[in-house]
Formats: sequence, structure tokens, C-alpha cells
Amino acid sequence: MTRQIVSVWFPYIATDLIIRRLPIWRDKSLVLFSESGSRLVVTAVNPTARLEGATVGMTLADTQVFVPDLISLPCQLDSQILGLKAIARLMNRVTPMAAIVGNDALFLDMTGGTHLFGGELTFLKKLTQWLSKLGFSVRVALAETPGAAWAMAHYGNTCTIIKKGELSSALAPLPIAALRISAEASAKLRRVGITHIKDLTALPRKALVRRFGIQIAERLDQALGAVPEPISPEKPKPSLSVNLNFAEPISERAALETALDRLLDKLIFRLTNGDLGATLLDLSIKRVDGGHQALSVGIAFPSREKTRLTRLFEEKLGTIDPGFGIETITLSAPRTGPLDNRQCDALGTDAVSDSLTKLIDTLGNRLGFNAIQRFKPIESWRPGHDFQTVTMKNDSIANDDWPTPPGPRPLTLLSKPIRIGAKVTTNHLEAPTILLRGSLQRRVRYAEGPERILPEWWEENSNCPPPRDYWKIEDEAGERLWIYREKNVWYLHGFFA
Repeated sequence: MTRQIVSVWFPYIATDLIIRRLPIWRDKSLVLFSESGSRLVVTAVNPTARLEGATVGMTLADTQVFVPDLISLPCQLDSQILGLKAIARLMNRVTPMAAIVGNDALFLDMTGGTHLFGGELTFLKKLTQWLSKLGFSVRVALAETPGAAWAMAHYGNTCTIIKKGELSSALAPLPIAALRISAEASAKLRRVGITHIKDLTALPRKALVRRFGIQIAERLDQALGAVPEPISPEKPKPSLSVNLNFAEPISERAALETALDRLLDKLIFRLTNGDLGATLLDLSIKRVDGGHQALSVGIAFPSREKTRLTRLFEEKLGTIDPGFGIETITLSAPRTGPLDNRQCDALGTDAVSDSLTKLIDTLGNRLGFNAIQRFKPIESWRPGHDFQTVTMKNDSIANDDWPTPPGPRPLTLLSKPIRIGAKVTTNHLEAPTILLRGSLQRRVRYAEGPERILPEWWEENSNCPPPRDYWKIEDEAGERLWIYREKNVWYLHGFFA
């Protein structure tokens, strides 16, 4: 049976995905840009901007001159790839063999299947109409090889069908870039006068490989069917949802706990096969009277430890209203992630949980995970600027490497230094002899310093604070303070124990 490979190209997928979310921009000129050295370069345009003269590769500044009322957004390649994967999953409606090609195209293996849609040409037209209704500009072509289908979709007429035995004549007038070769290889061929595929097929094969390398010859053979080219379809994600149906409705707490225990066993089995851990679990209850109820528990870090997951549901099972009885319970893991490399229990396969992880899970489900924060060190010698607060959700709980400060630091550090008065000698490198804090005046008995702290050298001059001279002071009342001088003004910054 002759292969039937369909190439689906989305020339404006980056902007189409954005316009699907914001239809008000459909008739606006929209471009996406990214940094290239010290310049902002256009990486994608929509059809309206293209008609106004915007092209990929122009600088954003030049584009704004050519195109009035231009809308420009930073390029988000990750979002584009996610969108393409979503489209590939939609293709399961027509074929299980849908493969992603690059960042803007798909291969569909429709071998033996186009007759179900009224034939090859009818299928291509229906596919184009369907994707157009979803908001995507699309070009499609069908051939017996992936390379030929891709070439015709990109450089030929859309909805083109290359019949068996017509590959060579159909590809001959197309430019050499249609062979999916690198831009560097394409430039080399153009420099010697080879601009179309027919020019390439006329060359001796050995001379072609010796002069330009194996890639060009291999791509040509793949397109013409001399060398097979398999396609790798996207693997569907394993279903991480399990359910129990009861012949007789249940309503007792003990029955709920037993059902949850069985569901967790099934779900953990699937998580183990996928080498995953869950970070969110949803428990859905369906009653005999048609009512529904849902419970959710979050986990700070991916886990499939049964004891831990059971404990998280214990508090919430009491909130379930069984009504006249529960007939179906579904447990799913909508959010998962790879497990951390941790020590495992010698008597089992579950990861060993520590008390900190359990505490985070408990507080997170009661207060919200964003309410749980910790301190994380950052590279800075400036007091009060050497740490930041981060949420514990999906953040490593490993001990951070806190740098050792170059001098003594107070146990209590004020979030905002307090300005104080001081009497000093004429020597600016000496500590003050008397401290003035409001109406309170105390004599200094002991002083250690100065410790000069300079700002980071990479700070911009506009944001660069002046240097500070810090002193460790003990006054006549026995209170030990951390003070500093900045531009001949004294401040209190902390207290030693």
C-alpha cells in the first residue's frame, strides 16, 4: 500500500495562538520579537503586519517605522510549542500517527485512511476548513514521502497531491530550501548556481557528497523515496485517572476510606510506570441523586508515597456529603512531575518523607502554598540584600550554601536602618564616643571596626549606593549595637545578643 503522508504547515502559528486568546487583535498588525545581541529582532508576523511591510529578521525599530499602530510582544517559543502539541493531540480525531516537525508543522500518516473522509483531496479541504475555523492559517499537501509533502506544503500550492511516480517531476521546479537543508548548505549551493531541485538531481551523486556533504544527498533521497524516512508520532500521556463504580451506593466514612485506599493503589501504579510523582490530586464524588462534589489536595514536591497522600485526604473526607449514597468516585492527578533523587526506604520503593516536607504539605493545604515562604541566599555582601524570600511550592528544600560573612553580624537586623546622632573625634576612621538616640544619650565603652562594605561592582551607577563603614558598639548600659556611617550620617542597623 502506498504511503499517504500529509504535511500541515502553520506559517503564522506564533501570532495565531495569541489572536485566538485576544480576538480583538485579529485585524491589527502584530509582530513578535526577541533579543539578538544588542538589538530586538522580529521573529514572527501576522498576515496584517506582513501586508504592511513587516518581515521576519527586521529590527523592531525599523518595523515600527514602516508599520503604524504596530503591536509588538516578546516571542514565547515555549508557548508556541505547547500550542503545536495541543494541535497534534487534536489530530487523533483523524489519525493516531501525528508527528511534530520543527516549531510550526505536523506530519500526518493517513495511509489507508483518506477514503474515510471522501478521498485525498476532500480530506485536505476538510482539514484546511477545520483548522481555519479554529483560527489557524494553514497550508497542506499530500505525498508518499514526508520530504515531498513538506516541500510542497511550504513551497508549492496548498492542497496539492503528488501521485505515485510523480515525485521527481513535482519537486523539480521547487527551490533547494524545500529539501529541509540548513541555511548554510543552501547558501553554498546558491553560490555555485544551484537554485532548484532539478539542478541538484542533475549532478553526479559522488561529486555532490564530496563537495557538499551527506546531508543534502540524504534529504534528496528521502524526498524522492530512495531512502525511507519514518515519522515519530507524539506519544499520548498515560491516563492518570482511576475510578470506582459501586453496585450499591456507599455513605459511611469507613467505606470512603477503603475506596480511597484502592484508588490510591491504582493511581500510584500508573505514576510508577511513568516514573512520576503527583503535585495535585483531585477526588470527584458522584451521588445517586446526580449531585457532584470535588476535593483537591496539593503536594509541595512530587510524590507517590501512599501514606503521605492518604494523610492529606484525611481532614477533607469529613466534608463529603454523601446524600442518599455515592455511586462513583474518581481520583486523578492533573499535575505531576519527576521525583527528586532521594534516599529510598530499604523495605519498600516509596521515597522517605521527612518532617519538613510533611509540615509544608499540611500548611499548604490549609493556608495555601504561596503563604509558605523561606529565605534563600543571593550573592551580595550588602546587609539586608543577601537573601530573598521564595515560596516553598516546587522549591528545593535542600540546605542552601549560605556564604560566611567577612565580619560579625547581629542576631537582629532592622529592616530599615534608624538614623541616630553621634559625637566623634576629628579622625573620621575612629568610632563615635557618644551615641544620641532621640533624647537618650549614652557613652560608648567599646568599639570594633570599621568594616567597610562597598556595593557590588556590577551595579549601575544610578542604582549604586554609597559605601558604608560599620562598627560593632557596646554602650555604657551594656547594649551591643551594629551601626554604620554613610556620607557622614550615622545609622543603627542591628542588635547583637
